[in-house]
Amino acid sequence: MNRKRRNAMMVFGAFAILFTGYPHVWSIYQPYVMKAAGWSTGQASICFYLPTMFFVLGNILGGRLQDKKGPVPAMFIGGGILTAGVLISRYMLLPSPIWMYLTFGVMQGIGSGMIYAPILSTAQKWFPGRTGFASGVVITANGICGLLMAPISKTLLEAGGPQLAFLTVGLLIGVSWILGTMFIRKPEETAEEKMPVFYGETHQYTSAEMVKTRKFYYLLCTMMCGLMAYYLTSPLSQTLQTDRGVSAALAVGSVMAGSILNAGMRLVLPSLSDKIGRIQCIKGVILLSMAAMVFLITGQKILTTLAVILIYGCFGGIMGSFPSLASSIFGLKHSGQNYGIVMFGIVVVTALSPCITNFIAAGQYPVNMTFFIGFVFSAAAFLFLTKLEKEIKNEKQEEQKQELKPQIKLQLK
Repeated sequence: MNRKRRNAMMVFGAFAILFTGYPHVWSIYQPYVMKAAGWSTGQASICFYLPTMFFVLGNILGGRLQDKKGPVPAMFIGGGILTAGVLISRYMLLPSPIWMYLTFGVMQGIGSGMIYAPILSTAQKWFPGRTGFASGVVITANGICGLLMAPISKTLLEAGGPQLAFLTVGLLIGVSWILGTMFIRKPEETAEEKMPVFYGETHQYTSAEMVKTRKFYYLLCTMMCGLMAYYLTSPLSQTLQTDRGVSAALAVGSVMAGSILNAGMRLVLPSLSDKIGRIQCIKGVILLSMAAMVFLITGQKILTTLAVILIYGCFGGIMGSFPSLASSIFGLKHSGQNYGIVMFGIVVVTALSPCITNFIAAGQYPVNMTFFIGFVFSAAAFLFLTKLEKEIKNEKQEEQKQELKPQIKLQLK
């Protein structure tokens, strides 16, 4: 019975998390929305950034509600907000974009975050000894959203415009919300209270305790700096390749290949980290990101295409590995809210990356300046991750000393 409940939770949880990646297909919607509502490119592009930023707030709210009341209330409220936000968006194609910002941006972002946190945390609790595998399975669904929803959205947009697309996708999200609420349940007997966290620690950190540790800030900075290369490169991925002589077909194909690698890394890397270590896996991803930035700086068209594919994969590797890394350091008991706070690094990088690219464009600096900055941030991420590893090892050594003191006293007696 428990296995059936676990499998149902994983399947329908992944189905619901699939739609949390919906904002990533906004680039397909943007020209249709601009034509229907008469918006400028700048006005329309905000609809991509807002859901990403409010997604983190939703994670914190959903994680807190889940830790206090369980995953069902968080899933029910978050799914309702998400469904309503997308459905109402079909009526918000007005001259002023403010209302679309509220529905597609704020409501969708908060709703997505509120269902993301409880599904992810509950999946890890069903697999307390394989949290990387559990988080990887459900997060992969988020990664393949673009692959599945891009052709569906394109067909709907051509058939009936944004109104039909928002209605159809909103109804699909509603179905996933209902099924997710029905089947998301914590295991009857969880090991989370006894589950040891990283390097043999036993303490289950609350959010208040977590933010007082150096480990939290090293982890936060690693996420922020590690994602910067992707956020700087992704908007340029197609135009950069064509400018360097890559065919348009190959440029589009590289983005598709990158999306596949993104999804694959979300599944494979967390599972691999269960065996060889989470920090070691993420170090490898960051080194790949640094290599991709070097490839982009060289300017060779073959290396440019390879770098684009790699950087998408690195993004998936970081997003897939960090939930299990955070819970292995701070424990499973409060993992929903804790990871939501760690994800504040995404808010920072989402806000900072456009400022960097706009500064480079306004100053007419060469495009390679973008990739040099991406390399520097990736190197900083590696440094912060190394500091995190050292901090954890120092804490372990200190705990071992404390454990040995009573034994030494007994021997002396």
